[in-house]
Amino acid sequence: MSFFLLPLSVILIFLLFFLTSKHSGLYSNIRRYFILSLITNGGVVVLFNELFSAFNALNSQSAILFWSSENLVLAGLLLYLNQKKQIQLAELASLKQVFKLNGISKTNKVIVYTGLLFFVLPLLFLAVYSPPNNYDAHWYHLTRVLLWIDNENLNHFPTQFSQQLYLNVFAEYVTLDTMLLSESDRYIGLVQYGSYVGSLAAISLLAKRFGANASGQILAATFLLTLPIGIFESTSAQVDLVACYFFICFVYFGFDLLEKRSVVTLVAFLTALSLGGFTKYTVFIFAIPFTVYFAVRLLSQYGFVYSLKVLLLSLAILLLTFTPFLLRNYNLFGHILSPPLNSRLFSEKIPADQHSFSFTISNVIKNASLHMGIPSTGVNLLIQDKITNLHQSIGVNINEPAISIDQFSVRYSVHEDMMPNTIHFWLIGLSIIGLLFFKGRWKIKWLILCAVAGFVLFSTLLKFQLWSSRTQMPFFAVGAILVTYLYTQALRWRTVYLIVPLLLLSVGFVFGNPNKPIVPVSYLVRKAIAHIPISICATDKKEEQVYKKYLEDYYTFPAVENCHPLKELPGYQKRAEIFNILDQLGYYDDVKSSTVFKTDRVKALFLSHLDNYYSFEPLLKHIDNNSNIGVLYEKGLGFFHYWSALNEKFENPGKMHYIRYKRELATLENAQKPFCYDYILCDDLTLLKGFVPEENIDTVYQEKTLSLVKLKSPSCARQLF
Repeated sequence: MSFFLLPLSVILIFLLFFLTSKHSGLYSNIRRYFILSLITNGGVVVLFNELFSAFNALNSQSAILFWSSENLVLAGLLLYLNQKKQIQLAELASLKQVFKLNGISKTNKVIVYTGLLFFVLPLLFLAVYSPPNNYDAHWYHLTRVLLWIDNENLNHFPTQFSQQLYLNVFAEYVTLDTMLLSESDRYIGLVQYGSYVGSLAAISLLAKRFGANASGQILAATFLLTLPIGIFESTSAQVDLVACYFFICFVYFGFDLLEKRSVVTLVAFLTALSLGGFTKYTVFIFAIPFTVYFAVRLLSQYGFVYSLKVLLLSLAILLLTFTPFLLRNYNLFGHILSPPLNSRLFSEKIPADQHSFSFTISNVIKNASLHMGIPSTGVNLLIQDKITNLHQSIGVNINEPAISIDQFSVRYSVHEDMMPNTIHFWLIGLSIIGLLFFKGRWKIKWLILCAVAGFVLFSTLLKFQLWSSRTQMPFFAVGAILVTYLYTQALRWRTVYLIVPLLLLSVGFVFGNPNKPIVPVSYLVRKAIAHIPISICATDKKEEQVYKKYLEDYYTFPAVENCHPLKELPGYQKRAEIFNILDQLGYYDDVKSSTVFKTDRVKALFLSHLDNYYSFEPLLKHIDNNSNIGVLYEKGLGFFHYWSALNEKFENPGKMHYIRYKRELATLENAQKPFCYDYILCDDLTLLKGFVPEENIDTVYQEKTLSLVKLKSPSCARQLF
């Protein structure tokens, strides 16, 4: 399949690095050249996408041609160098030692094989087998990719969800190439998964840079391997692991550059930072303290001239990476980053509106609290009350709009976007405190300062959001080094005593991700701890009457909007009784049966938002093959999941485009391209009035949240507002 041209490119680049350079030991070389090959391949992805977009030729044919040619050039170069005796292909035989883990202790072998068997391989299976079903990815990450493919360029397009236009794009560039080459969405999960594996290699190398032996490097990798939000992200179509990977590479190559000047190291150092920021701007925030540290050290070690060259090269790489994207933003919004506040295209403001010492303290505490939740509502509410009281004592509204987007709460949410890293957070906190009591050790203390400063800057510059657990992964990556250093070099404890608990406590997240469960771990855990909902919501009057009959003693009836909160927080025995009642009523049926093996792929697409599935699935049977659908939304949402469901049903699912959008977008080049549709998918039937002539409406199929309108003849009309 053409998709494999992309990983083949990574392999060939790796072989070039491996055979032409010798940096240190075999295991170090493999990890170093692997992360270098991913960075290099990332640069090639940007080059291909931007180059062919400029000619409106970004399609499957050009992708196959480009990546085939690139692989042929790389393979030819390897053969040429081998023929000229500049490399020896026979040296690849040494890789057998790695597969056999030669030179590694028996204990570490068991740990490595355990990690592979219960983490790395199952997650690889999920990344390929399970469809992309992340809620956030459906709304903008993947919908924008679909529209790039249809338009055959990266230019802005008419949409109801403006974040699809201006939010950073690198991870989606890679996703775009996987879809162009495979002509499907089957391999989308490998983008984040590849970053997950790359992060393990990079963090273990960084641990080695800080003096860790083989056991310490395995501990650092295990810390990141078992990070709950990292596990969930590794198979999703989100972008945060991609950003985290480049951040780790930036830090690693920065410290490597301080040890020895190298052109390859310097370019990798700067490119990693650029691509990390191109994936997510938060990488730049966490990188600020490290950038200052590296700048001072480079200036003191290598002098002004070399430092000036580094600065100029960094500006050149940033300009090459960002310029086309920022120009597209500027041409539409009059601003390079996002629509200004006074623009009708404005959607959200994530940077904090005000700054003060007390506001920083507030958001530091709230961001830290994202990793304090445990599976106990009572404990979480207690922590929440304590933090609320603390805010009252410092005179800050805990939900101050100037520094908050979401209402504050402490929760334990087993969700791909909000999963707390509770154990890892406390390990990092204890390690920071512990390391401060050791004299000297300034290198690790500078790392502490940079990590903490990055977290403080993140909390100062951005408003608080409940899903920021995933955007904080750079902090946890550095935390892996702090924990490893304290455990192995300061205290000199055996790593196995920390590695085993981390593996045991996190393996459930691999097999029980609610979005793609291999086994119904979520149900089994809920039953074991008698975890019940704090409120139950009925979908209709009949269900509400059933709930009232059996649960009136525990939940409040009547209630607002058919959602009934608990009357009080019960103890374990009472919770177990309530759980059993809910179980008998079928409340947990979806959780019990929704494994990746038992769930239809179309339904699996919607596991993070099943309401959309129950509204769209009945409409599928009314749609014909090779039919275009106009998306007429009142709400600004995406539609990738609907297209993907059609793609499962039909060999040629047709195209989906927004046909209702703001007038400002009508002048875009992509808005001028012809698009006619046979059906309209809408979330509000009143939008049809005055837009679609009644005589052109064949049939209207209406469900709870969606309606499908079949037209008698195709329409090319747009609804501008």
